[in-house]
Amino acid sequence: MDEGWSKPVALTLSDQVSRKILARIAAGDLKPGDQLPSQRDLAQRLDVGLAVVREAIQRLEALGVVTAEHGSGTVVCAMRWSALIHNPSLFELAVRQIGVRHLWEARRLIEGQIARLAAERATPDDIAAMQAVIARADPPPLDYGQSQDLNRDFHLALARAAQNPVLEDQVAPLLDVRMKGAAERFDAVVAARTWEAHRAIVAAVASGDAGAAEAAMVAHFHIGPIALEALADDMTPGARRRASAD
Repeated sequence: MDEGWSKPVALTLSDQVSRKILARIAAGDLKPGDQLPSQRDLAQRLDVGLAVVREAIQRLEALGVVTAEHGSGTVVCAMRWSALIHNPSLFELAVRQIGVRHLWEARRLIEGQIARLAAERATPDDIAAMQAVIARADPPPLDYGQSQDLNRDFHLALARAAQNPVLEDQVAPLLDVRMKGAAERFDAVVAARTWEAHRAIVAAVASGDAGAAEAAMVAHFHIGPIALEALADDMTPGARRRASAD
């Protein structure tokens, strides 16, 4: 066997315990500010040793999921998006705690700037990479999962064209956001409009017009099963007015 490849390692007991705790938080059973049962209580409930629970808690604390203070117990922390950049396994938890709308707004702002930079910096190879993804989506796929996979490839190609690895790292986990009910709103018309929007973005980037590239990206966020309008019911009146004005 090639020495450069390590054998798969089974999950340790502490890994399993930390995942069980994460699952309870992701399910909403434990919310930010809630206190976990004591480590001794958890050990008894899960039928594991106290050292196993202690190690699991330490791992979650290192990830910023919980905070453990002597005499105060272990408390669930509010999830911050920055943790996802280094640990995508926390994605489901972050989506539940932060909310799809806030993540979607962040993506809109980040990708608007990515489109501007791409228009200023994209090389012929960058343009070709985006066009290659569009070619793979011709005709537009009618399967929602397949369309989302290609959509992710396109937006990552655009992010690389911006020549800014920090922005690329920021947008990558945002591309995995899945909004409840989106698949049910996906059809042939939506698929066609989505890829028309992608072609418009590439055309603007290829022209070198930063303003047009950002405008094409903003227009893209009003198209598809997870368009901004689909989030209107989850917005405050002020946020709803701002979204409709974009």
